[in-house]
Formats: sequence, structure tokens, C-alpha cells
Amino acid sequence: MDHGALVLIEIGALLLGIALLGRLAARLGISPIPLILLGGLAFGEGGLLPVAAGAEFIEIGAEIGIILLLVMLGLEYTARELVTNLHAARRDGVLDMLLNAVPGALLALALGWGPVAAVALAGITWISSSGVIAKMVQDLGRLTNRETPVILSILVIEDLAMAFYLPILTAVLVGAGFAAGLVTVVIALAAVVLILYVALRHGHLVSRLVWSKNAEVLLLSVLGLTLLVAGLAAGASVSSAVGAFLVGIAISGPVAAHAARLLTPLRDLFASVFFLFSACPPTHGISFRCSSRPFCWPS
Repeated sequence: MDHGALVLIEIGALLLGIALLGRLAARLGISPIPLILLGGLAFGEGGLLPVAAGAEFIEIGAEIGIILLLVMLGLEYTARELVTNLHAARRDGVLDMLLNAVPGALLALALGWGPVAAVALAGITWISSSGVIAKMVQDLGRLTNRETPVILSILVIEDLAMAFYLPILTAVLVGAGFAAGLVTVVIALAAVVLILYVALRHGHLVSRLVWSKNAEVLLLSVLGLTLLVAGLAAGASVSSAVGAFLVGIAISGPVAAHAARLLTPLRDLFASVFFLFSACPPTHGISFRCSSRPFCWPS
């Protein structure tokens, strides 16, 4: 069969499968994420029905899904709210690291895995999946709850901490010297500071830049800017989710409301692909790099 036809068949079947899982979740009164994750175990390498023809589309779609989840989350808050919540949650962020990262590192050392594994396991037990939590908060209608700003602030702190953690871990894993690791960390830090500065100080200019009365132009402007910033952030060894979230923070007022309405269908589509293949990546050696899962690297 023609390769293009196979791609369409695979993608169409997967989307219909996700829709069925969503209906089942609605019947059960739960978020569809757990069912979609379980469904993802049937696909990819080692699964019952490996996806081959549409693997590249699925990889890119999953990456776009996590980016859209985080930019939509950012659209719910203003820059001032972000700063206030981060300041209020700074102690919670430190406590989060102590209660999650330290036990992971100690467990690796207790098992005799060595210091390199200790650094890796500390990150695994510390960093949460921003995409999963953001989607769960939205699905359960908890965006307006009192505890939600604290939860989101801790997620942002974790994602910002990844800007320092991932370059250090990469340098440790590849055996790079101190100087090389330090350069990577400095570049990542500079990228985070730059994005934060633009989002917090010049958010009104960003909103004016993307605004248009034409819905199509507004959609393309917001989506294009989000993907651009997310890509630049990833290129600087920063989580692309951080870049996407801060783009959402920078856009405010009526622009944010209109953008959220236009992006919602795209978020739902690509986020479903992200969750489906978070459980099991595509086959044929295609890497599956999702920003909220720093340890999901190609083999």
C-alpha cells in the first residue's frame, strides 16, 4: 500500500481510538489521561500494534501537544500573577526539591549505582510532568481553585530549575569537563532570563504584536510565536515548555481570551497524541523528546 495512505490510516485509527477512550472516561467520570496512557502501551516499540508509517508525524505532534498545553496554561494568568505566585511559593519549591530530589539521589546511592545515577534519579523523582498536571487541572475544572496557583507555581519552578539541571546532567552523562558544562548552564540561564524579561516587562508589546481582528491571522501569529520561542528555548538547553508557558504569560487581556478560544481545539488534538505516546514512543529509531519528560531520550 502507498506510504501516504498508510500514514492516513494509522493516524485516523489512532484518533478514533482516542475518541473512544475519551467517551469511556466520560462515562466513568474521570479524566481521559489515564486511559489514553494505558492505550499508548499498545503502540510503539514492544507494543501490540507498532506504529511505523506515521511515527514522524506522531513525534512532532506530541511535541506540539505539550507546547500547546503550556501556552494555554500561561494564557490563564498575567505576568503580575506569575511573579506574585512564584514569590509566595519559593519555600514550597525548595521543600518540593528536598522531598523529591533528595530521596531519589539517596536511593541510587543506597543501591550502589554511583553518583552519576544519583544525579539522574534525583531529577526523575523531582521533576513532574507539566503537561499531565496541566491537563488534569483543566479536565477536572480546578483552574479557579485556591490551591491551583501554588501547584502551578511549583510546576513553573521545576521547569525553570530544569534549565540548570538538564545541562548539568547532560555534561555528567557524556563525561564533559567542568568548563563545557558551565558554558551550557550559562547559555540556558541567559535564555531563561531573556524570555522572562520580555514576558514580564514587555508583555503588552507581545500582545500588540500578535493581535488581529482576523481570527486566522491571530491564530497563526500566536501559534507561530509560541513554536518559535519554544524552539529557541529548546535550542538553548531550556525546556520548550518553559518558553511556551512564558509566551502565554506575556499575552494578556482580550488577546489572551481570543487566542485561548482559537487554540483550544488544536490543544485537545495534539495533547491527545502527546498523552497516547508518552507511554510508548514510536518505532524505527525516531526519538521522542517531550519537554516535560527530560529523560525520554533516543536509545
